[in-house]
Amino acid sequence: MNIATNRNPKFNSAINPKLNSTINPKFNSTINPKLNSTINPKLNSTINPKLNSTINPKLNSTINPKLNSTINPKLNSTINPKLNSTINPILNSDFKGYFMFDLNSDPVGFVVEANEKIIILFSFELNVISFGVKHINGGYSIFNSENEFISHFEKDSKTGFNNFDLDNGWIAYIK
Repeated sequence: MNIATNRNPKFNSAINPKLNSTINPKFNSTINPKLNSTINPKLNSTINPKLNSTINPKLNSTINPKLNSTINPKLNSTINPKLNSTINPILNSDFKGYFMFDLNSDPVGFVVEANEKIIILFSFELNVISFGVKHINGGYSIFNSENEFISHFEKDSKTGFNNFDLDNGWIAYIK
């Protein structure tokens, strides 16, 4: 995937957590859920979908893509990058959405906003990876296609997010 240099952490140190400690949860405790209980779903029930039905797609049909066609890219072409080139970073070099990077700063996917509460993560092969539901702290609870809680995005103190697994291990970042 060809990403503009200003949006690519391999070329822009300001968005590379290995080179910018303010966006690296290993060096900034305010963005590390192991050290900050407000962004730890195990310790904060308002961001834990197992304890908060408003962010649990199994209990709230408005945030369940299987039950709400407006947030299902198979049923809504405006949020499907296979059918809408403006949200397809392969076809649109001016793509405005987020990119997802592994911890080696390699791009692994991109994010499409379905609405103000829901994001959808796509692979560069244009397959849905997962979807996210915005929580009270401005991050997202991430779910697989079976509506199982699999990870969470938390703000990185700048313009992106860090992705943590359910044990709060840092697994990726979003810019």
